[in-house]
Amino acid sequence: MRKYLPLVLAFLLCACQPQGLVSTATPAQPLPTATTTPSPPPLPTVTLTPLPTRSSTPYPTFEVCSPLEDETLQSLPLILTNPLVIPPSFGQDTGHHGVDFAYYQRGDRMSIEGIEIYAIMAGKTVLTLDDDIPYGYAVIIETPLSDLPEAVQQVLLTGYLPVPKDPNYRLSCPEVPVPALTGELSVYHLYAHMEARSALNRGDPIACGDKLGTVGNTGYSSNPHLHLETRLGPSGADFKTMAHYESTNTTEQIGNYCLWRMSGYYQLFDPFILFDSVD
Repeated sequence: MRKYLPLVLAFLLCACQPQGLVSTATPAQPLPTATTTPSPPPLPTVTLTPLPTRSSTPYPTFEVCSPLEDETLQSLPLILTNPLVIPPSFGQDTGHHGVDFAYYQRGDRMSIEGIEIYAIMAGKTVLTLDDDIPYGYAVIIETPLSDLPEAVQQVLLTGYLPVPKDPNYRLSCPEVPVPALTGELSVYHLYAHMEARSALNRGDPIACGDKLGTVGNTGYSSNPHLHLETRLGPSGADFKTMAHYESTNTTEQIGNYCLWRMSGYYQLFDPFILFDSVD
């Protein structure tokens, strides 16, 4: 074994040499000169446009606002002076259409006159009235029924009675074109007896809480208050004017008044159905 040991060691030393080294006595040959490869041209810069952030709430949230400055939905019953008890029968203009809010002194305020009136829901302006009987300066706003929560829609639809073919008017009412019943309904909210004519025009969009005017005592009114009417009726009401009870009123004014108040197309409901529908 000893006589083979020098051969084994020589084999191991040869196997462990790094590659590229010469193990013989012959002088090492110079390595070939490396050829420099040109660098590739730089890639064009690409600007990535971020995708738009997707809203977590793609649909607007239903909102109901207090109609009066410094009042909340919870405090409104404290200043409710004339509630809606029983809606008047079709064809009659008796009783009280809507609800009234008023006070003579509340906190530091000595009167409700002059405080701001706000839209209770988003919608669009249907009519801006001058100081005529009975509403005085007033505004009507339309909100599609489909914008309301389904539970509220069902409550309002349940209370919507069949429209009579003949409302049997107990008041002087000319024949007027009636709206088409297409199945599309809207909630209409009217704010009456305002201090001055509203700056709103027909078709103006309205957000919940937008200022409509200020509380006044115009029209058929004995003291400053906000008269609020909420009605359910065919969408797309086409009222350009509305008034009654004066000899100077036009046929269009009287006809629209009868259509709005007594025809059965625009049916009155208690606005507290809306106020109580939100937390």
